[in-house]
Amino acid sequence: MKNPGEVIIRIKKYLLCLFLFSFISACQIFHGSEGKAVITVGKTGISKAELRAEIGSIISEMGMTDEEAKTAINSIIEKIIEKYLIMEYGKVQGITVSDEELDAAVRGIKSDYPESGFKEMLLQRYIDINTWKEELRQDLLIKKVISKVLGDIPDVTFNEIIEYYESHKDEFAWPRMIQLRQIVTRSQEEAEEILHRLSEGDQMAELAKKYSITPDAEKGGVMGWIAKGQLEEEIEATVFALRVGEKSPIIDSPYGYHIFEVLSVRDARVQNLLEVKADIESMLASQKKETFYAKWVEGLKNRFPVGIDEDIYTDWNKEG
Repeated sequence: MKNPGEVIIRIKKYLLCLFLFSFISACQIFHGSEGKAVITVGKTGISKAELRAEIGSIISEMGMTDEEAKTAINSIIEKIIEKYLIMEYGKVQGITVSDEELDAAVRGIKSDYPESGFKEMLLQRYIDINTWKEELRQDLLIKKVISKVLGDIPDVTFNEIIEYYESHKDEFAWPRMIQLRQIVTRSQEEAEEILHRLSEGDQMAELAKKYSITPDAEKGGVMGWIAKGQLEEEIEATVFALRVGEKSPIIDSPYGYHIFEVLSVRDARVQNLLEVKADIESMLASQKKETFYAKWVEGLKNRFPVGIDEDIYTDWNKEG
């Protein structure tokens, strides 16, 4: 299995940065006793204060507005529960993060900051170093658990790759494409002068560098590969009728006066298996991980009972 410790897309972007908890809530989310557990996951209780910090962190990290957070509160709380389910599993399995592993991770993160940058990061997020380290330990634990769990997923077989390729060939079809060079001027008179110079033998690439007003001028006017549907209708009808090496007449558009040259043509074709094998393998591996992970988390909910005080949703919608 290649890189079994990778966190797949569905394993939540927020897990990548759990150690960056800001402990700031965008608004006053809950009322009442802060110490009473409002969510229980297995033997772990999550108090209102802890849940507020978790929600505030996710809102801050995702750049959500208060209204967006209200709409997404169910999903946010579900992700928090998922995090604690993973940690409960780690406890039962005896998976831990040693002080040595934590210290090594801290050193690695600190090395990414300038001399005072790390302390400034903590200050900006109102986090003391010990709290930050504890959240980092949780992050490392989650990654270690996920790595262990996903490490048992079988590799994608060659037969699976072939089967996908044969049943999805339309995904690997390339349309007919042409590679263009262009010169664009502000006036028709300038374009006519350039067209004349081209007929006298001047090189289009050099003229494009000197006179074209488009950003591709510095590359001699080379636009790259173009498929039908990417250009304006009049331009497209003209350039796709040209042969390699042929130049277009002057074409007026909202952007100026164009002269095109077809540099190369790539006929429509289906990419062969060798060209797309790596992409298919990567995609199927991600699908396997995602499917396995979703079923695994559902299994954790049966193994570690989850209790939720439903008032937390009401409180959020009132105060969020």
